[in-house]
Amino acid sequence: MIRALVLAMLQFGAGSYEDAGLLQLVRKPDPSCSASPCSALKLAGACCPTLDGVRTDYNHAGAFTRAFTRAFTRALEPEQPQMATLTTFHWNVHWQCAQSDAACTAAALAKFKELVAESGAQIAGAIEMTGASTELSGWSSSKEYEDHVSVMVAPGWEVLKEGGGNICCDGSRGLAVLLVKPPERVSSCDTLCVMAVHPGHSPIQSGGEIVESVCGDARFSCAIAVGDWNVDAAGVKGGSFDTWQKLVGGNPPVFVEPDSETCCYPSTCCKYDHAATNIPGAEVSKTQVWGYQLTDQFSMKEEHMPVSVHINLPTEVELSS
Repeated sequence: MIRALVLAMLQFGAGSYEDAGLLQLVRKPDPSCSASPCSALKLAGACCPTLDGVRTDYNHAGAFTRAFTRAFTRALEPEQPQMATLTTFHWNVHWQCAQSDAACTAAALAKFKELVAESGAQIAGAIEMTGASTELSGWSSSKEYEDHVSVMVAPGWEVLKEGGGNICCDGSRGLAVLLVKPPERVSSCDTLCVMAVHPGHSPIQSGGEIVESVCGDARFSCAIAVGDWNVDAAGVKGGSFDTWQKLVGGNPPVFVEPDSETCCYPSTCCKYDHAATNIPGAEVSKTQVWGYQLTDQFSMKEEHMPVSVHINLPTEVELSS
């Protein structure tokens, strides 16, 4: 309230009373008016000489009250936060290619690097992809954990802590976590908890302790996770899987996108690939899903579609990539 009053008063001090809308002006010819400017404004209809020899009657008539009310109301309106765009990219090429076939692995890594650049991502996740953690020059990366899951952040992002491991209990399922400081502050987050995830096809029973050990309280409202969740968006948010709460905790995700069929060649059936965040005020501005990438070069037994999500985040300065 005090801030609004001060802003309203400053508005009046910034220009003339007429410009501020304080007074209704009635200009009347008056040869007797002096050619010198007014020394002070006079309300309530007093004559004020002007340079052009025209008398100006300043008729108060409630205009002051109306104008001040307008300015005060405008000052009370909440300021709209500036928004910055952060882009994620992730891809699960599947182990039959990028863990057991050298030629297919090389092709997958080259395509991964190409699509990260094409997407303009600042956060990249690789699933079941051997060697991805060292593929992006200048980027900072986690290690490669179970089923070769890794997460990377663009140059200019500072990694404060790193970790990862297994998400029990459906085979070797991986999780990679970074606690990072982006080039510019995001919302109320001094740091971000960034993850690449690959839970199994049943509800997870572990992994949350890894996220907690790396990110601490940052996971509660400053987390971003990408990956092959092996469940649709509803299962990430709740239901019997309730993956986000079991893995991350804190605020529920404000979105889980996309929620479209991205898996798996040769039978596209399942909505498994998502980016999710619990940062308050975050919004999706764009999603991009590429088609299968290597089926024309290799006899792929399985492959996911690569996914990128553009996120608008409240911040004071644009995030650099």
